[in-house]
Amino acid sequence: MARVLSLIGPPGSGKGTYGSLLATRFLNASFVSVGDILRENAAGNEHLASVLRSGALVDDALVNDAVMQNTENRAREKNLVILDGYPRTGPQSHLLAKWPVGLRPSLALQFDVPYDVCTIKLLGRRKCSICNKSINVNGVDVLGFDMPPMIPESGACKVNCNPDLDWNKRDDDTIDTIRLRMEIYHKETTPVLQYWKERRRLLSFVPYNGVKDIDKLKSLVEARLHSL
Repeated sequence: MARVLSLIGPPGSGKGTYGSLLATRFLNASFVSVGDILRENAAGNEHLASVLRSGALVDDALVNDAVMQNTENRAREKNLVILDGYPRTGPQSHLLAKWPVGLRPSLALQFDVPYDVCTIKLLGRRKCSICNKSINVNGVDVLGFDMPPMIPESGACKVNCNPDLDWNKRDDDTIDTIRLRMEIYHKETTPVLQYWKERRRLLSFVPYNGVKDIDKLKSLVEARLHSL
């Protein structure tokens, strides 16, 4: 049965980027983005789409069912499943008790990134409508962090895509929505962190150098998983 790693971090902390990169570093691993799952489901559900646009949290039972189904599908063929952003609330943590024992996360990885850094990164997020590549036009050089912009220097997006026309900003990446999302995150995630601390299954990491720290992060996660 696959091991499951849960990622925790505020909006803009980069947990999705680090999660997908970690999946490429581990043998036979799969990455599950909870945000992408919900946005896909919202395509035919206007109520869900409205909730996502507002920055408010989606119903816990709905999120739990969607994530468990995706995790179960991937666990059949993978050695490691990485969950981006689940559980995110106290009630979601307790819903893990309803998961099959083999599917429950073995470890939670917290990305400890300050508000100012997250805000800079969120305002710089872009998605290429042509090649679907994730891009960040903002660099960070504050509070000891050294993160350059994540802009394609080669490949199809560099050659075929127009940044002014094809690199799109998400509708919910605005100052007001970011502030709301941060407030919700800190309120709802405190009991989640406590849940993992009580079980001694929380690993915290500060990505001062952004994606350049990915191999260091991989080694820390690997060592902790092996110790469990």
